[in-house]
Amino acid sequence: RRVHGDTSNQLQQKMVDFLVLDPRIRDWVLLPIVVVMFLVGIVRDNVSKLLKSEPKVDAQNVKNNQIMKRALLLRTHAHFLSDKSFRIRKAFFNHKEHGVLNQTVASSGANPLMDPSNMMNMMKGNMTMFIPQMALMGWVNFFFSGYLVAKVPFPLTLGFRGMLQRGVELNSLDVTYVTSLSWYFLILFGLRGLYSLFLGENSATDDTQIMQQQMAGMGGMGGPQAPDTKKMFASEKENLELVQHTFAPADAEARVIARFRRQ
Repeated sequence: RRVHGDTSNQLQQKMVDFLVLDPRIRDWVLLPIVVVMFLVGIVRDNVSKLLKSEPKVDAQNVKNNQIMKRALLLRTHAHFLSDKSFRIRKAFFNHKEHGVLNQTVASSGANPLMDPSNMMNMMKGNMTMFIPQMALMGWVNFFFSGYLVAKVPFPLTLGFRGMLQRGVELNSLDVTYVTSLSWYFLILFGLRGLYSLFLGENSATDDTQIMQQQMAGMGGMGGPQAPDTKKMFASEKENLELVQHTFAPADAEARVIARFRRQ
């Protein structure tokens, strides 16, 4: 009896290992899931653009940010400027009476992340992200539950069973087979390259980028006040004063000659 039981188990294991997938599963399950998810992503991108409203821009904050960027560029690339050019630009920022960084700045005082229009855009983004995903997952789970749609062409360890065989609890099934629900999740994260090709890099279908932006926004909502522009200007002014200016092209010929002599 034990020998007969072992033989039947071996035959059953061989039958499971050599399952042949019906080509109609490819035509009516695997490919439709890919096509429907791709089309839903295109519709979602267009709906997101229609629902998104342009955020309010504070002209004074934009001006202050541009001043900070210009000062940073001056510090970073100062060695490309002659001494006279650097001193003129430095005086534009740090002059005691007329310097831009010494002028009284006006700030709105409100955190732009607390703007109701920005919060509404975040809520609309969540709606256009979660509702299609829930609808597609329900559609796949209802119509294609229990289907094996593909087989991975290389061996895998048992740790991949939970990722590739969602919805089919069968321990004797080879790990390389992929169920319809797992295929949905693989396509969900695998279509990002195709979306970027057809819709561009900053499309509304990149769920990872949307979540990162929202997490960054939530991290910046800790306080109701915007960054203190006066302190930022004072810090940038001090950094400009500490720059030890040297004109890099001044001794360029000597450095080139020295390099050729070493060779």
